[in-house]
Amino acid sequence: MIVRLNKEQQKLARRQALKDIVYILCQDALKQMQIDGNTELSPIEVFVSARNFCETVLALPDIEEGLAYEIEDLEEEAEGGNDAMLIMSVAATQMQAMSNRRVGIDFRSIIYRIFEHLDDNKLFPSLIMQMTDKEDARWLEGKKTDLLNYELKEIELEGGGSEEVKRLFEDFINYGDKIDVDSIKGNLIILNRYNIEHNHVYDNEILSLYDKLGIKSTPSMNIKEYVAMKQVDTEIQKVEAGGTGVVKEIYK
Repeated sequence: MIVRLNKEQQKLARRQALKDIVYILCQDALKQMQIDGNTELSPIEVFVSARNFCETVLALPDIEEGLAYEIEDLEEEAEGGNDAMLIMSVAATQMQAMSNRRVGIDFRSIIYRIFEHLDDNKLFPSLIMQMTDKEDARWLEGKKTDLLNYELKEIELEGGGSEEVKRLFEDFINYGDKIDVDSIKGNLIILNRYNIEHNHVYDNEILSLYDKLGIKSTPSMNIKEYVAMKQVDTEIQKVEAGGTGVVKEIYK
């Protein structure tokens, strides 16, 4: 249930996770836990492990009877003293995020039992507080941008060339049907600036992302004029920066 990923697997998984609001919400807090030596698991390893835990629990024929055993199995599998807590905390947030799309499951009861189980862990309140603060600070738009910026900088630091950057752009295009429009707009802000700073090498990729928004250039514009046009400023103003209240919803 708990996954360990090599460097390349983590890179791919992080890029895929950019479409998931729960990963956006928790990754800073999880990274700090790793930096502080509270876990050896990376944020994406915790996130994927949490998803595995979610899938296992929600597939149980009787969740009420089986949840305690799944928690016990997870804790036995965990190597670090806080690993299971981190995974279950993120899993609970994932459950809250999907609760409006799944019927017939008492998510609130499951989440309550998980949180009750974790109540004695001294790091648990701090983790939840950090995630909640992200929502209060209107984390959604800005953090998506920061994550994308991180990926672009990582490619440069590792000596990656334009082809690897183009693959990153293509990832966003391929995942576009799973990302909300406002998130695509937020990503466009950074990608468009990056493209301008690199002499419009990625014009075609930028235009593909614009197509996801249904924004078309006029016949009188060439590609470079299009990607640098004032439309970008307009889109920036339209981006909604508010969080979705995933963590806060748990405490209603």
